[in-house]
Amino acid sequence: MELKSFEHVLIIARDLEATKDFYVDIVGLRVGKRPDFSFPGYWLYLGDTPCVHLASHERGVRGATGRRSEDSATGAIDHIAFNAEDIAAARDRFDKAGIAYDHRLVPGAPLQQLFVTDPNGVKVEINFPV
Repeated sequence: MELKSFEHVLIIARDLEATKDFYVDIVGLRVGKRPDFSFPGYWLYLGDTPCVHLASHERGVRGATGRRSEDSATGAIDHIAFNAEDIAAARDRFDKAGIAYDHRLVPGAPLQQLFVTDPNGVKVEINFPV
């Protein structure tokens, strides 16, 4: 088997609307077309790719596995990462929204990173070429 590309990450959101707003208003994704599943959620797009899927953590909601959300934890996600441009604009956006971030320089690489945390505690890494 040879992998061809990354598809998406599914985040089970404790607060679906706050999580959607974070990824749209803070990270810069956009809400796009999503199949008419039997549970609430969003597909968030980067360009033409629905890379972040959100599903509600509401009690009793059945997610992609068919199990109730409170029974369907599959493990921890440490972080998801995006590549971006204009670190100054990103820092300004986070500052205006009151979002704390951690700024790091990657040793030996022409790369800076900003780390923020979404409303569910998922770390989001945003990489900026120097």
